[in-house]
Amino acid sequence: MSVKEKRVAQRVGGAAVIKRLKKLALKIENSKVLSKAGKGIDKIPVVKKVNTLSLKKRRFIFTSVFLAAVIGLTTAVSGYLIGDTEAPAYTEYEVAKGDISVTISGSGTVEPNEQYNVVSLVEGDVLEDTFQEGDTVTKGALLYSIDSSDMENTLEKANISYEKSTMSYQNSLESYNGLNVSAPIAGRITEILVEKGGSVQNGTKIATIVDDAWLTAKVSFGTSDAVSLSVGQSVDVTVENTFEVLNGTISSISGSKRILDGYIEVTDVEITVKNPGALESGTFVTVNAGGIDCYEGSALEGNTEKIVTAKTSGLISKIVASEGQYVSRGETIIRLTSDSADDDLKSSELSLRESMLSYESTQEQLDEYSITAPISGTVIEKDVKAGDTLGSSNSSATTLCVIADLSVMKFTIDVDELDIASLKKGQEVTITADALSGKGFTGSVNNIGLLGTSTDGVTSYPVEIVIHDGRDLWPGMNVTAEIVVNSVQNVLKIPVSAVNRGNTVLVKGAKGTEDISQTGAPSGAQYTRVELGLNDESYIEITAGLSAGDIVLVPVIQGSGEENEAQKGVVMMGPGGGGAMPAGGMPAEGGSRRQNGGGASGM
Repeated sequence: MSVKEKRVAQRVGGAAVIKRLKKLALKIENSKVLSKAGKGIDKIPVVKKVNTLSLKKRRFIFTSVFLAAVIGLTTAVSGYLIGDTEAPAYTEYEVAKGDISVTISGSGTVEPNEQYNVVSLVEGDVLEDTFQEGDTVTKGALLYSIDSSDMENTLEKANISYEKSTMSYQNSLESYNGLNVSAPIAGRITEILVEKGGSVQNGTKIATIVDDAWLTAKVSFGTSDAVSLSVGQSVDVTVENTFEVLNGTISSISGSKRILDGYIEVTDVEITVKNPGALESGTFVTVNAGGIDCYEGSALEGNTEKIVTAKTSGLISKIVASEGQYVSRGETIIRLTSDSADDDLKSSELSLRESMLSYESTQEQLDEYSITAPISGTVIEKDVKAGDTLGSSNSSATTLCVIADLSVMKFTIDVDELDIASLKKGQEVTITADALSGKGFTGSVNNIGLLGTSTDGVTSYPVEIVIHDGRDLWPGMNVTAEIVVNSVQNVLKIPVSAVNRGNTVLVKGAKGTEDISQTGAPSGAQYTRVELGLNDESYIEITAGLSAGDIVLVPVIQGSGEENEAQKGVVMMGPGGGGAMPAGGMPAEGGSRRQNGGGASGM
């Protein structure tokens, strides 16, 4: 067999071998052997980072590394044995413009934004339930009615006790206020019936008050003269002894007649006069009405007379007013002292407060027998139904049902300490669900936890994400969040694997960079130095060194005939030999940056 025929056979068989190596790599990755070996290996920082990734990407990286190691070893051995090394194979990629985004990703379990366990703190038979599991209820809607007959009786007793305490307090307050004996009406004190230092009982007469601001007198006019008088007519009132004349008014005229001695017929006429301050009840006056004198005068009288009595028992500590003094309504006449009145008021006040609290507490307990929805939402669990009995054997807070607001869902991811500073509240999040393939959701960062958790020297922080349109999601579903932390649009980009050591790229038909050795460059292509920008797990931004339409060579695994998925993110051999990755490291997941942005320099 010729050398050419040997090479063809190697290429044809190589693809089959690589497929077998992939399967072997996956078996080893899933085996217990790798798990045991990992206990020592996972202490390496890079391995710790890989362990945070999803299963799919762990397999991808593990397969890439495994294939690279096996292929490298196979190449070295075959080259040694055969004495002939295959030249690298490449695919062509036309430089074009596109978008690059750097994301932080993480997974979590969906849960409602609001969820309440409806509990009962009372005992009794469940008389009624108004819903089924899965029903939508509104806040305040009746959920359960529990037999409250015993509690209603207790409430009635508490109400009776409260009313009794109210009456007792009112009596005590009246007695206490009665220590200041005051005038029930405005008027003149005509008599004080007690002395300072004396004791009085409830009902003892204290003083007499006459309202003499306006005084009245009934005088007699001859019947023949009275017919010319009218109510409201002004009259002159002459005070006996002082002969002072006051202005008065006829307030009423009697409709009957009287016969005096000597068979004189008279009519009684009542006149009212304002007291200038010096007049007293009993003062005799005569009246002249329009030049007509009354036949017989009369004594003035006050409109109202009141006897002031004590409202409580006590000792007279001070007599404030005096006989003949004019007092206003409510003005203090006498002050009493009584220790028992003070004590009774305080005791009745405490009793009233106690009975009121007891009544309110009982009322609140009665309200608990009608259980209502604390929020609007969907009943996701129902544990108690009508006919069940809530007894003392139950826990102190029996859960009757669970209500969740499924209109707003949330979940929490753990973000690495290196990436947490890239996040901010309100940041937009793209969400996918394992159970809903092909369907995407949107959300936003709702809260960034300040308390991190450290595991094997790596600290992560909880980030809560609210889902805006998660009505198709169910509590407990697994979801993945993608958060864009940096991005560029309409920039030149090439596959990450096209970049070699020293930030060089093989460009077809290029002159190449002068200070770079072109040894090993395939025919028709030259190594060209480029300047790098932002990169994701597949593509990297070219800020200088290339133009749109340039053709770059992307290395592929020998014998595959096309670029292998395992190559993405791995830079192949460049000038001087050896492999390198752009700065930023491996793709990452589980709350870590997928691919670092910024300049991606070679190693």
